[in-house]
Order: sequence, then C-alpha cells, then structure tokens
Amino acid sequence: MVATLLRIRFRVLGNTLSRHPWQLVGFIFGTLWAIGAVGLIALGLFFVGALGLEVTRLVLIAGGGLLTLGWVLAPVFAAGIDTTLDPSRLATFPLTTGRMMVALTAAGLTGVPGLATVLGGLASLVAWWRWPIALAAAVVCVPLGILLCVIASRTFAAIAGGMTGGRRIREVIGMVAFIVLILAGPIIAGIGGLIRAASGPSDDLSALGGVLETVSWTPLAAAWSAPGDLASGAPLVAGAKLLIAIGSIALLWFIWYRSLSASLIAPPARGGRQVAAGKLGWFGRLPTGGTGASWARSLTYWVHDPRYLRQLITVPLVPVLVVFWARGDMSNTFIAFSATFVAFVLGIVPYADVSYDGTAFGTIVATGVRGRADRLGRMLGAATVGLPLVVVTAVVTIAITGDWHLAPAIIGSAIGMLLTAYGVCAVSSAYLIVPVPAPGDNPFKRVPGATFSIFLGFLGVWVLAALLAAPEIVLAVLVAVTGDTLFGWLALIVGVVLGVVFFILGIQIGGRILDRTAPDLLLRVRAASGS
Repeated sequence: MVATLLRIRFRVLGNTLSRHPWQLVGFIFGTLWAIGAVGLIALGLFFVGALGLEVTRLVLIAGGGLLTLGWVLAPVFAAGIDTTLDPSRLATFPLTTGRMMVALTAAGLTGVPGLATVLGGLASLVAWWRWPIALAAAVVCVPLGILLCVIASRTFAAIAGGMTGGRRIREVIGMVAFIVLILAGPIIAGIGGLIRAASGPSDDLSALGGVLETVSWTPLAAAWSAPGDLASGAPLVAGAKLLIAIGSIALLWFIWYRSLSASLIAPPARGGRQVAAGKLGWFGRLPTGGTGASWARSLTYWVHDPRYLRQLITVPLVPVLVVFWARGDMSNTFIAFSATFVAFVLGIVPYADVSYDGTAFGTIVATGVRGRADRLGRMLGAATVGLPLVVVTAVVTIAITGDWHLAPAIIGSAIGMLLTAYGVCAVSSAYLIVPVPAPGDNPFKRVPGATFSIFLGFLGVWVLAALLAAPEIVLAVLVAVTGDTLFGWLALIVGVVLGVVFFILGIQIGGRILDRTAPDLLLRVRAASGS
C-alpha cells in the first residue's frame, strides 16, 4: 500500500506539472538548483575536511542544526509539506495510522527537498575523508539525522494542523514563523556579533564553538555531532548523542502518531464568524457602483485575508532588517530611507491580484464591471492601506535617525515608488495568473513549480516599477550625498507627480486590457484553482 501511494503521488505530480508548463519549468529549475547546491556543498565540505577535526565538527554541527530547524519550520509554510498525500485525504484508505506515517515519511524523503537533504547528507560524508572512524560512524548517524528532519517536519505539521483553535490559530502560527524566518539571518548575524564583541577577536572560534557544543547536545544536531566526537576520542559522548538522536526520533514518532490519530478522528473545524444582519462592512462605508464595490472588496481582503496580511508583516520588519544591515548604527542614512524600501516591497503585492479572487472572479465578469472601475477600486484598496503605512514608517524612522532634512526626499521617493508600483500592478494583474493558496488555506502554501513563476512576476514588476520611479529615487540619493535640500524638494514634487501620473496611466491601460482579457483570466483562474 505504501508503494501504491507513492506511485499515486508521483502520478498526480506529473499530471499537475504537465497541465501547467510554467510550474514544470519552475520544478525543473528548482531541481537543477538543488543539484547544483548539493554539488557546491560537497565540494566545500571536502575542503573543510582539510582544515582540521575541530573545524569540521563545528561546521557539520552548525549545518545539521540549521537543516533540522529548516525542516521543523517548513510545515507551517507548506501546510503539511505535501499537498498530494494529505492525511485527511488518506483517511478513507484501508491504512493503519502507522502505515500512513511510513507513507508520509517516504513521501517527504522522495520530494525535491527530501532528495536534496538525502544528497546533502551523503555529501557530508566527504568531510570525514581524513578520519575513517568518523566516516564509519557517519554512515549510521547521517541517515538518523535525515530521518529526524522528516519526522520532525511531519510532527509539527500534524500539531499545527490539529490544534483545536482551528484556522485562526494556524494562521497566527504561520505569521509568527514567517517573522522568525525573515529575521533568522539577521538574528544569527547579531548573535555572532555579540559573541565577537564579548569574546574579542582572538576568541571568536572558541566562543562560537561553545555555542555549537551546546547545540550538539540537542536533537537538532546530536546525530551530526556524534561522528566527530568519536574521532576526537570521546566514544561515550558519541554514544550519548547517538542515543539522543534515536530517542528524539522515537519521541517525535509517538507524538506524531497521537496527533495524527486525533486529527483523523476529529478533523479541525473551519468555522466562520457570524455577522449581524444589515452590517455590510466596507461595502456600507464606501461609494456604490463598480469602483466603490471593487474598493470595498479589495479593502476587505487587505484587512481580513491572511494572504494579504502576510505582506503587511514586512512593513515593521523592513526597518528592523535595515537596522541589522547597519549593524545597529541608528544614525545610518539607510535607516531613514526604510520607507522607500517598504514602498518598494509593498507596492508589488497586487501584481497578480485576480489570482486571489479565485472562481469568485466570475461574479465580477458576470456583473459587467468595467475594467477601469475594477482596476481603480483594487488599487485604491491597496493605497488606502499602503500610503498611511509608508508615511508613518517615514516619520518614525526619520525621527529615530534625526535626518529631518531628508524628509521631503524620503516621503517623495516613497510615495512615488508606491504609486508607480500600483500603476504597474494595475496592468500586470490584468495579464498574470499565478498559483496561490485558496481562501482558508495556509497563506504560505505553495504548489510544485509555482515559486519560479511567482518569482518571475515579482521580478518583472519590480524592475519596471524601479525604472519608472528612478527620477525621484536619484534625486533622493543626491540629497543624501550632497546635503542640498533643493534636491529633496524636487524629489517630493517629482515623486508625487510622476507617481500619480503612472497610477492613472496604469488604471487606464489595465482597464482596457481587462475588458479584453476578463473571460480568459476567468478560465485561467478556474484552471489554477482546479475547478
């Protein structure tokens, strides 16, 4: 039965990719990227092995720990990792819970991330080429480390999916994990900086080694540490860490079994909240007609839909990331320009806005809303949220740095960037349909190959918006470099004027395009949603 389920999985995956050429291209590129990354890792580990036993141990502890942590966080973003072998879909099969878990584990190992992890684990054997006893131990420990990654991933997916709080709690967990993932790099860099500051330049390796030694006693890296401990002449330590790895797998398997059994018997409810009669929300506050209805619908998405709310998380995170890049120097000019970076990120969110409508886009086509009204309403909804956030970010970050002479340049470049990007999105969303999570699904869910097509769309909109907004950006840079406030006022005027011009042009052009492409967009939306 396990082999049959795996054959079904690959058959469904093949059929999905054959129906969506761009997903197939993305799948191929993702596979090639994984192969290339594994090759580079193997080459790097070979040279790491020549640096000595201690360095090799630390590198593999750090790499193994990060790999395991990545697999633990992945379920929150992929809603169970595999969208084909979903436990709720397998409930009708004549499968025991244990056999279902074996099938899910095998599916995790045979996907692109799983295969890349297996190959990467095998590549780690190359690092031990100078120590045969460590190489022999790694042959046992590496499979345990890989197995722990997959089982931990599935366990946390089952826990997140089976929480009694239902959809809202899963969405909150997803948002928190998204924040952690974005900040992971800066946090690690910041911790490294603190270690260097506390220990002094000569003690960097020993201080970092102390941290990694602690990590090596946790389930994250115990299996990856044991071969190095054995080669160092500490067989008891290596044996203890091997027991930690085996015990962790057994404990996670038990927790997964209990959580999966409970979720199959009583699946999480997808309840909705009740709204009092006569309350129309934004539809009752904004003007009527095609533009007003589109505006209200768009604003409702931005305020309530987790798929949109996820994008708003980047607003407070961008200044935080800039502070990390500036190494905590709060007088750095880059921090003052955080609002422009926020506008650059936030402005391209609606680049494929129709995709989020799903089959509900059919009601828009059926009611005969003109393309210009639809484009204007959607972009007004985005601007109602985006413009205040950008202005507030500008005021707060300028107040922190004290660069008030840059205020006109920053506000002008940020508003110009945001409105220009919205104008570009008004056109692009009349053309582009990309695979997105359905309403109620985990907002971080992705289908195979979708990342590549999404990346191409983002990149195209970003490049075009950046080119069109270049005049105000250049003027803002000039005032930061020269200190001449005249450039700042010019950036404010040029940014607002050009932003409004490109916003209006985008509405006009996108509206005419939508009038022609609406039926085709509806067909593509239905195909993307599988209906």
